[in-house]
Amino acid sequence: AGAHGYEDTAENFYRIMLNDDGSPRLPRLLYRVAREQAHVYCFCDIDMFDFLRDQFRMAGWKVHRTPLIWHKPNGMRMPWPKNGPQRRYEILLYAMKGDMPVQRIAGDVLEYRPDENLGHGAQKPVALYIDLLSRSVVPGMRVLDPFAGTGPIIPAAHELQCTAVAIERDATSYGIAVKRVELLSIPEVI
Repeated sequence: AGAHGYEDTAENFYRIMLNDDGSPRLPRLLYRVAREQAHVYCFCDIDMFDFLRDQFRMAGWKVHRTPLIWHKPNGMRMPWPKNGPQRRYEILLYAMKGDMPVQRIAGDVLEYRPDENLGHGAQKPVALYIDLLSRSVVPGMRVLDPFAGTGPIIPAAHELQCTAVAIERDATSYGIAVKRVELLSIPEVI
């Protein structure tokens, strides 16, 4: 529990985000598959926020200029274990395609304790996903998580009566996500 099943490096981040010519890869793909009116929430490292904001803008997204902050009151991550401090937050880029209004106005600091770790080092709590989705969706919408990890998007979308499309390449995390589907008695898993 707690280990990344992928290389959490800047090089891997750039490989995912950029085409070989340096143009935006992931932001353009997301823009292409999103509805005409859509929101995106993208977790990222604070060192990558400005870069990611620029990439999403180049791909056509209207990006909020400041990040959303997920505050984790009992967060334990220590980038410098011998020198502190503990990092008790993560940031998210928020952007929209078109001029989609929010479903509810909410603050830019979200406080949620992590769920029980199911075996993924970057696992997010279901309640956080419910909060984010409830800002943007109405029942019947489809939501996409192209880096689903253990699948918190699945019960969150189910709670809000939406359809979740969850993509994950790590077999262990995918297996955990499938168990989440089974617990919800959702009939179809691909």
